[in-house]
Amino acid sequence: MKPDHRLPRRSVLLGTPVATLLGGACQSGPSNPEAGGEWLPRLSENIGVLDDATLRWMAQLGLKWVVLQGTDSVDRDRKGYWSEQDIVAVQERCASHGLKLHSLMLPLAWLTNSMLGRPERDRDIEHIRTSLAAAGASGVTVVEWRWSPDFRWGEDVGYYDKPGRGGATYKAFDFDRVRGAPPFAEIGSISREELWERMIYFTGGVMDAAESASVKMSLHPKDPPVKAMRGVSRILTSTEEIEAFLDAVPSPSNGFTFCQGTVTEMGVDVIDAIRRIGGRGRIHHVHFRAVRGSVPQYEETFIDEGDVDMLAAMRAYKEVGYDLAIVSDHSPGIPGDLPGRKIGRSFSHGYIRGLVQAVNA
Repeated sequence: MKPDHRLPRRSVLLGTPVATLLGGACQSGPSNPEAGGEWLPRLSENIGVLDDATLRWMAQLGLKWVVLQGTDSVDRDRKGYWSEQDIVAVQERCASHGLKLHSLMLPLAWLTNSMLGRPERDRDIEHIRTSLAAAGASGVTVVEWRWSPDFRWGEDVGYYDKPGRGGATYKAFDFDRVRGAPPFAEIGSISREELWERMIYFTGGVMDAAESASVKMSLHPKDPPVKAMRGVSRILTSTEEIEAFLDAVPSPSNGFTFCQGTVTEMGVDVIDAIRRIGGRGRIHHVHFRAVRGSVPQYEETFIDEGDVDMLAAMRAYKEVGYDLAIVSDHSPGIPGDLPGRKIGRSFSHGYIRGLVQAVNA
């Protein structure tokens, strides 16, 4: 029998200093209420570390919100879940540079047992429920997650580097490089039906906790969006399947990271997909990046040279009333760049800010 994961949300009292620190973090609307009615999503950035150089760089770009993907160290004492104290420590670190914490990524290790269907998944689901309650009580708006037992980004899954404009380095993908390659020994073969059933089991255990905590969960579609690779089926590789998942799990807390790069790789009309999924209110996060080509071959380019009309995309987000985070996500490598590809991402953010101003003009 499937265990009942529905646990009451814990009561939480925050002291005055912490409440002051977190002021405004629970707001679900635009990040700048003084914008005079302009559409202004939360311009943010994915980061993996909370070092001074990265947080200072974000503040210098005028960003206000932190999207923390490198969350392995948030659980400071390795108990397997986040406490409010863990999250407040991250918020205080962000606040030291005038920033607020917008979202956290569930560590992939917390999802592995669920993705592989192991008995330990029920323990991990309970821990994630506790983490969602802590996130909501602390004012975190979004919790991101991935459903990728084969989460890799190297040559062993078809990626390679190629030269781009001005000596930059682009990340490219060619499925022929791994077509017919054997399964990874530690994963084996996994069917689409197994991955889907396990994902529905997982969401059945956590979505009501997210609702109770007023947290939006945001699932990244599979990248690269090929149907299967090295013995592992890959689900959520089309907009039709994304919408089927939204139908199967209709909770308002269930939504997607609309990664424009991944959706472009699917070979679909990206603007139409923004309107369809965003019109349902189920875009919970945006990766605003550019790609040229689609599976089985594509390359990740600078933001101004991909296949999608980025101004039309920004207009579509405004049309559907999207008001959560927009990040630049990936950027080509530039010789002499700073850690985290800050030069390329700075270029992307100038472009993004200009597009937001253009759609408000």
